[in-house]
Amino acid sequence: MYIGIGIVLIAGLFLLYGFCGNYLLTTEQYQLSSGKLEKDTVMVLLTDLHTCSHGRKNEKLLQKIKESRADFICIAGDMVVKNGKRTAEVVSFIKKLVVEYPVYYSPGNHEIRMPEYEKYREELRRAGVIYLENESVETAGGICITGLDLPEYWYHKVWQKREFTVSEMTHLLGKCRQDCYTVLLAHNPEYFRQYAGWGADLTLSGHLHGGIARLPFLGGVISPSLRLFPAYDAGKFERQGRYMIVSRGLGLHHIKLRFFNRPEVSVINLTCHLKRK
Repeated sequence: MYIGIGIVLIAGLFLLYGFCGNYLLTTEQYQLSSGKLEKDTVMVLLTDLHTCSHGRKNEKLLQKIKESRADFICIAGDMVVKNGKRTAEVVSFIKKLVVEYPVYYSPGNHEIRMPEYEKYREELRRAGVIYLENESVETAGGICITGLDLPEYWYHKVWQKREFTVSEMTHLLGKCRQDCYTVLLAHNPEYFRQYAGWGADLTLSGHLHGGIARLPFLGGVISPSLRLFPAYDAGKFERQGRYMIVSRGLGLHHIKLRFFNRPEVSVINLTCHLKRK
C-alpha cells in the first residue's frame, strides 16, 4: 500500500514539475565567429510560441529579449497555431518587438496552415516585420538573412519517406550568396545536411520543442513527426564548418508538458574576426 502511495506521489511531483517547466523561461547563449562578418552582432532567435504567454502580455519574454541587447530579432516560425486562435495576441506581441528591433520572420508549418494566413502575414508586414517567404535581405554588418518557406509536404511523419535535396532548396531560394554571412531561417531542422550543402553559414530552426522531454545523455525524446530521439533536437550543431542552432521553443501545442526542457530565448553572439592574409 505504502509503495503504491509513494509511486503516486512521485508521479504527481513529476507531472507538477513538467507543468511548472512550461513557464520557467530561460536564456541560452550561443557563440559563433566568422571572417565574413563586418562587425560583432547579437541576434535573438524566437520559435514555437504557439500563442502561449510568458507573463501578462508576454512581459517576461519581452524582458528577456531586452536583457540580450540584441541588434535584431529572427523568428523561425510557429508563433501561432494552425486553427488561428489567439492570433491577435501574437500580433500585439510582435508589434512591440518591431518598435525596438528589426524583426525578420519566416513561417513554420502552423502559419502556413492557418485559415487566415494571408491576413496574418500582411498585418505583420504593415507593422514593419520583414516577412521572408523564400526571400533574402541584406542587413548591416555583412549579414544576409534568408527565410525558407517550406511547403507542408516536407513536414512528414515517421512512416513517410521523403528526400529533400539541395536542388530543391535552390529551386525555392536561388543560389546561396557567398559574399556575405548567410543566416537561414528554416523552421524544420531535419534537413540540416541540405541547408549546409546549399551554403548557409548559420541555420536557425525550432519545430521539435526540444524533443518534448529531455533525458540525460540521450537528449530529446520525440519529435512532432513521431521520430524517437531526433538527431537535431536542441542546441548547436556543426557540419563541415557550417552551423545550425535549434531552439527548444517558447510554447506548447499538443503535449502540454515539458520535462527537463525549459522554454528558451536563444541569444546568438556573432563575433567578427579578420581573415588571415
